[in-house]
Amino acid sequence: MKVLSLDCSSALCSVCLWHDGLVVAQEVEEMARGQDARLMPMVQAVMARAGLTYPDLDRVAVVRGPGSFTGLRIGLAAARGIGFAAHKPVLGVDRFSLYREQNKTVLAGLWVILDSRRRELYSRFYPANELAHEPVLLSADEIMAKLAQDPSLKVAGDAFFSLQETGVEPSRCLPRSEVEAITCAQLAAAAAVHDPAFSPQPFYLRPPDVTIKRCEGMV
Repeated sequence: MKVLSLDCSSALCSVCLWHDGLVVAQEVEEMARGQDARLMPMVQAVMARAGLTYPDLDRVAVVRGPGSFTGLRIGLAAARGIGFAAHKPVLGVDRFSLYREQNKTVLAGLWVILDSRRRELYSRFYPANELAHEPVLLSADEIMAKLAQDPSLKVAGDAFFSLQETGVEPSRCLPRSEVEAITCAQLAAAAAVHDPAFSPQPFYLRPPDVTIKRCEGMV
């Protein structure tokens, strides 16, 4: 299966072409903003390097959040546009699932904590032998207090550098094993096309900072 995977949700903008478990081509750039100008040139470079056209794809995958509001919208819009033009299914994968997949061999409880660029961090707890908890926003102090209650807990996600600065032991923090676009492609390839958990819709845990003001008289 050939999957084009896009990610603009964090400080990395990444694109990969995944084919039956192998990364055929990829582009990765570090950027907090400017994905609107760089994403499609990166996609075109990956497709050219892989020697494929869009109709050759089986699926398009995109990281759907939580993360940068603007980045998510850019990634989702690009993925939907490519899928629509090429008549290919588009699947969205949430970031908590990505880090859970990267650390699926962890037998103890796993806490995925993501940078929100705000005081409170995106977090989701995966108990060892239970269903995952609902994702929540927690401050670094709240996270530290919970970690102190269970020394066996491991932490994954792109916020672990920030947590180490607050005193979390480095041995408890699991580094990212690959860029998120690669894990996204892997999960999207294995998913059922119509599974609502993989709908290409943005996954927010907080409202956007900028909203459209409602005009008087509008319902």
